[in-house]
Amino acid sequence: MLGRNGDDQEMTKLEIRPGDCGFSVMVTAIPDGTKRVKITIESDCEQVKALAEGIAFLTVEDILGFPFGEDKVYQTAKKVIRHNSCPVPCGIIKAAEAELGLAVKQDVLIHFIQ
Repeated sequence: MLGRNGDDQEMTKLEIRPGDCGFSVMVTAIPDGTKRVKITIESDCEQVKALAEGIAFLTVEDILGFPFGEDKVYQTAKKVIRHNSCPVPCGIIKAAEAELGLAVKQDVLIHFIQ
């Protein structure tokens, strides 16, 4: 599929390593129109798989314009993710924002200082 500039399909892909659960997550946001992205998620975590089923497509309205946590991603996550500190919902929003041109592709880090 050709991207907006006529080259290979544009997309945003990121890896999330949530920590002690040991499950890595690959999130891909692929443009599907001007204000919508298709979200695909690869993970062995059953909770993340359930989250992926509820957010196959995201629009600008799905991720912005709400009080924190009231967007489609966090509303879906709170039904299926049991661990409040899971960074996957945040990562999904970061990927969608980047692909929709709402944010730059910048790494995020949570690092324990020992």
